[in-house]
Amino acid sequence: MMKLILSLTLIWTLSSTAEAVKCWTGDGADIKQQSCDSDELCATVAYQGSLLGTFTQDATRLCLPSLFISEGKHTYSFNVGFASMAASVHVCNTDHCNSQAIPYPAVQKKNNLQCFTCDDRFSAVCNKTLQCVGEQDHCISGTVGDIDNKGGTFPVFGCVSANLCQVVPRLELLLDAKFLHAPKCCRSSFCNSLDSLLVSSTRTKRN
Repeated sequence: MMKLILSLTLIWTLSSTAEAVKCWTGDGADIKQQSCDSDELCATVAYQGSLLGTFTQDATRLCLPSLFISEGKHTYSFNVGFASMAASVHVCNTDHCNSQAIPYPAVQKKNNLQCFTCDDRFSAVCNKTLQCVGEQDHCISGTVGDIDNKGGTFPVFGCVSANLCQVVPRLELLLDAKFLHAPKCCRSSFCNSLDSLLVSSTRTKRN
């Protein structure tokens, strides 16, 4: 038992005194060096998508918490009707390791999953069929509110990749919105019906 305590103490000491990694941060070519927190990694993100019909393609470099994402290459993807995005992410843990540009995600092909989505951003009718593509292997349903509280609340229904479901509260960074309650992610076609969201919300309130 004493050896175990000493080992855990040594591990905690080494981790707590570890030097922060230095990463490049910024958008496009406008980047600068930054010392990240000791629990953060360097990341390069190349993303493309559309919001309300406006297509965007860009790259950014930043520090990301190691609890949020692991080292290596990742692909994130979602489509909620009024907004869609696919992102390639490369994460590393040495100084200035995120200096290299990475390619944008390849064109995503249709897969076997279909989910419900809403007629438009503020519509309460969410029974429109949305074909999922690529990494999008889950359906999602939830209610979000604008970060600036100017647009009220609106439903979010659509397709999402499993890894994005795991960190779905951070979708506010992509949608300029935040979930009012934990959204529901499920794995079968049309599992994100409005009825299932209402049942989930009712259970949350009771708890």
